[in-house]
Amino acid sequence: MTAPHKPCYLGNISARAYARRIKVSALSALLTLPLSFCLMPAMNDAALAYTHEDLARWRACPREFWLHRHGLVKAAMPAAQAQTDQVLKASFPQAAVIEPPTTEAQWQQAIERTQTLLTQGHLADKEATGHPDEGRAILGACLQSNEGVRVRIDVLASGRYGLRLFKVRFATVGNDADIDQVALWTHVAARHGLRIQSAGLLLVDTDFVYPGLACYAGLLRETELMPVLGSRPITDWLIGMRRCERDRLPDVPPDAPCHLPNGCDLTMACGTTHLMRRGDDVADLHIVGKELAGELREMGHVNVMSVPIDELPDERRRRAVRAVQQGRAILEPGVRALIAELPYPRTFLRIDTIGFAVPIWTGTRPYQVMPFQWTADIEHEPDRVTQHAFLATAQGDPRRAFAQSLLQMLGSAGTVFAYNAGFERNRLRELAEALPDLATPLAALQARIVDLYQLARAHYYHPGMCGSWSFKSLVRAVAPTSGADQFGWHGQHEAQEAFALSLQGRLQTAELDSLRQALLAYGQRQTLALRQMVALFESSESTP
Repeated sequence: MTAPHKPCYLGNISARAYARRIKVSALSALLTLPLSFCLMPAMNDAALAYTHEDLARWRACPREFWLHRHGLVKAAMPAAQAQTDQVLKASFPQAAVIEPPTTEAQWQQAIERTQTLLTQGHLADKEATGHPDEGRAILGACLQSNEGVRVRIDVLASGRYGLRLFKVRFATVGNDADIDQVALWTHVAARHGLRIQSAGLLLVDTDFVYPGLACYAGLLRETELMPVLGSRPITDWLIGMRRCERDRLPDVPPDAPCHLPNGCDLTMACGTTHLMRRGDDVADLHIVGKELAGELREMGHVNVMSVPIDELPDERRRRAVRAVQQGRAILEPGVRALIAELPYPRTFLRIDTIGFAVPIWTGTRPYQVMPFQWTADIEHEPDRVTQHAFLATAQGDPRRAFAQSLLQMLGSAGTVFAYNAGFERNRLRELAEALPDLATPLAALQARIVDLYQLARAHYYHPGMCGSWSFKSLVRAVAPTSGADQFGWHGQHEAQEAFALSLQGRLQTAELDSLRQALLAYGQRQTLALRQMVALFESSESTP
């Protein structure tokens, strides 16, 4: 069935009546469209149809859009839908679910099923029934317009005076791209004759407390977008996308995303790699801070190589610029004495955490920071080190087991080294609040932590740090071969993502064991880097 060009307000009507409305409205709607749009060919093939991803790419960077449409780069694999569907089914218990299609045949089946659900009154119309069931919805409604746009709408639900359309975003706020996407969905739905009562986002309510047993009703809150959708000229954008695709690769000047330290994800395919990098990061003025860098640029400096050391306001920045100008790391000798005073046993501690948008443990909130792994190298005396770790499983809230195992292993005496130790202290404080019976030993453990970040800022700079004292920046300078700055396992590049995957029950036993070993090894590389950091500070050398 061909979709009409103008909304004809599908309610609780028969397929035959719907078809009659299409015939009546088609010619009059066509006459209201711009000539350029009327000349656009119908798009019925999956490889040619536009999606909201195409719109997002075109709006962000026409070059990226063009490269994707011409098959020169591959799109990322879509995220798993299991958790999304679980939450939505709790909010819309009578929903019909249309699984995400991946092939042309599946798309056609999904579009046909959507049409069947709509025409057979799965979503009741208030004018027809007088009492719609607002629990009814279609999750993943698939529509395709004759403009060449194909969409899968997260939620299409019944309302009092029409349909309610929602995009689900597991975040606390939306953005412009979300508005664009909802505007596109609403545009396509309207051209199918659907009466859209409201359109908006379903966002995470951080006040929600998970009661357990997969009860997620109340996790999502509605945010209305209808008043702002009119600012999105979808028809004009579609025309622009078609013209861009048919033309040559757009010549787009580098924009803000191009100037990220490593460029964007398409630097090689784009062919403008030389434009994508910031330049000489080592000597860039930004290493002295944004505000001061601006003042130095106004004075005519292009990098720190020409900056007089004496004109810098503090020793930390003078040390950084001196290190760059001399081309070597600088280690202030005073740090040796500070380290020497710290007693054994010395523990090198890293804590890894995760915050689920959709909480999985009873009594927790969305995005609540939850510790799932600790790694500790314990130096009992010089040159005698033992390695220890804890890694949570899928067997319930890990906090008690995490805290008890950590306290047992670290004991009540000695020094604990951490980098940016406010993070570790905050996690221990949160554990004390959640586990009052362990509050006293957890508070005592906090007091033993020494922050290597503060020691580094006060005494050390390596040109390779490029103005950053983050853990990864210092690791790359101090222990470049340790591998402590990166996690890797079968395409997973973040430890948090890998841990989340380990809880989903989708992996075979061998795969799960391999993933857990990768997480443990990553923790050990991090604590090794901390040991190398302290060894550097204890040395008399000025270079690592």
